[in-house]
Amino acid sequence: MLLATTLAVRADAGKASDVVYRVGSGTCLLKGPWERFEGLLPADELDGATSHAVYLPMRARTPNSSDSGPATYRTEIRIEGSNRKLAIYLPSFSGLIAAYADGRALYDKARDKASPHLLLFDASDGVVSLVLQIGSGEPGLEEASSFPSFVVFGDAESVYRSWISLGFMILCQDGFFVIAGLFGLILFFFWKKNRDFLAFSLFLLLVGLARGIEGSSLFLGLPYAMDKRGLDVAYFGTIALQCIALCFFLHTVYGNRIRKTIFLFLYAIFAVLAVAEVALPSLIGPISLAVEACCILFWLSAIANLSALAAKGAPRARWLALAFIVLPMAMAFRILGPESLWNAFLVEGAAIVAFAIVVLLILVKKVADSFESAESLSVYVDSFSRTVKNFIPTEFLDNLDKTNLVDLRLGDHAKKEMTIFFSDIRAFTELSEKLTVEENFAFINSYLSRVVPIIKDNGGFVDKYIGDAIMALFAGPSGADKAIRAAIAMQSKMVEYNGHRAKMGYRPISMGVGIHTGDLMLGVVGVSDRMENTVISDAVNLASRLQSITKAFNLGLAISEQSFKELEDPGSYKYRFIGKVKVKGKAAPVSVFEIFDGIAPDLFERKMKANMYFEQGMLSYYQKDFAGAMYYFKHTLEIIPEDGASGFYLDNCMDKASI
Repeated sequence: MLLATTLAVRADAGKASDVVYRVGSGTCLLKGPWERFEGLLPADELDGATSHAVYLPMRARTPNSSDSGPATYRTEIRIEGSNRKLAIYLPSFSGLIAAYADGRALYDKARDKASPHLLLFDASDGVVSLVLQIGSGEPGLEEASSFPSFVVFGDAESVYRSWISLGFMILCQDGFFVIAGLFGLILFFFWKKNRDFLAFSLFLLLVGLARGIEGSSLFLGLPYAMDKRGLDVAYFGTIALQCIALCFFLHTVYGNRIRKTIFLFLYAIFAVLAVAEVALPSLIGPISLAVEACCILFWLSAIANLSALAAKGAPRARWLALAFIVLPMAMAFRILGPESLWNAFLVEGAAIVAFAIVVLLILVKKVADSFESAESLSVYVDSFSRTVKNFIPTEFLDNLDKTNLVDLRLGDHAKKEMTIFFSDIRAFTELSEKLTVEENFAFINSYLSRVVPIIKDNGGFVDKYIGDAIMALFAGPSGADKAIRAAIAMQSKMVEYNGHRAKMGYRPISMGVGIHTGDLMLGVVGVSDRMENTVISDAVNLASRLQSITKAFNLGLAISEQSFKELEDPGSYKYRFIGKVKVKGKAAPVSVFEIFDGIAPDLFERKMKANMYFEQGMLSYYQKDFAGAMYYFKHTLEIIPEDGASGFYLDNCMDKASI
């Protein structure tokens, strides 16, 4: 493993000759001491030249703004072991113009085009002398940099393995940030109202960019191909942008619970620092130091605010606070922990990965909670919609060309030709006075549960309940037939229901139905905060009037002439003409027919037997032969004493005959 190999030997003894490397023990980090010579001195002229000892800043991240090249660096390592195939790995040196081992050139910038990342050589004796030269205007190797100046030394296989392992780990980390960032962006595009994903995705992509810049120094040799100062600017500028993205994330999550002035201040600070990184590259050192200081303050502030929110019970604040603590702990470990490539380049990345995983889990949990809430809301809305549809029939919406209740608006209306159906229970007031409130409601619901399904089964729908009365509508050219079939089935159901009531010791009930076909207006009336569906037209009033006639004449079903004409086969029903009715608002009287299919068998037989007398009586009545009409109506009443129509006309004939 990379950690084990880089810690196998620590090459930081007091002087160069004390640095010992045992072949086969892995790799070692040549932190120092290194001898520094001013100028570019040939390897054979170093002995006797003035030098001083320096140590490479293996933990440094804040760059120094000074330029100190050209310079030559030398160190010596004593080799123990037989294998002499060795290598050095220079992950982040820039400005390197030459490298020598025992006086032999390993890299010469003027001659070699390849990156001096990994240099192989054979040891000639028990001590290896390494010499590195940097060009003019470049920072010294011992100076602070965002890319620590490591020199990894060891046998070729171990160094190569360290190089590959470190590069692979950096690549995995960077790939995680890029993939996680793109994943967050995709979620944002599907759920644009939730800006949490956008903010955190930007943060992850910026982290991926920073890690890519850092990883390039280890694996791609980017610092050799570009100005190291420019890389420092890009690196620390990206860090400032990361903090802006993270501020944006906290703002979207807890913007209503943390004062906005705090976020505005943080935005301004990091924006100024990011611009300063680009505009003032000569001050890269102090500006980068300011970036790091502000990052530390930002993280501490975030932890404090999130902890306060967690104490107040803010959702997920506790987990976010714990996630924010991870990175400062990693930074402390990088400073105080063992010196290694792993610690310098991977610990903080691993901490950010852990931080990102926690935050992504929190965000995914938020999405899951939202879907669960949406699912619960959907169930509730479906239940609510079904409940509301029990009050407003779907057919009513269909006739208004509406697909949902929320589409209804005050004033919506449509003109239709329909058959209107009115039914009512006879003597309900007298019946209800003998019942308690609970018994009244139980009776009405028991009655409606028997007759309303019949309306639906015959293609109609209930528009409204008016106490014990029912108003229903039947659409289409066969609406009259459907309505009459429904009324006949309801009359039959009443016969069955009365048999049940008789067994329970209750008095029988009867009902009357009035049916008329005509134009009407369906629509929504009321005010903005209290609307109701309704039907308006003279046709509705006439259907209600016909239902009243059934009560006055003691009939089961009365239909208008318009409905009668709409019947496909009037002869399929047993009916009789019961006269013309003057309707309020109508100049001409309306012909009315009684259909007595569906009534009790005994009453049906008597009506069929007396029908000839009743028809003759009606013919005589309209011919003004009142004496003859009286004769026929009396015969009808002898067969059907309870026939209200015959009684009505008999009384009329007697009054007219006496004049």
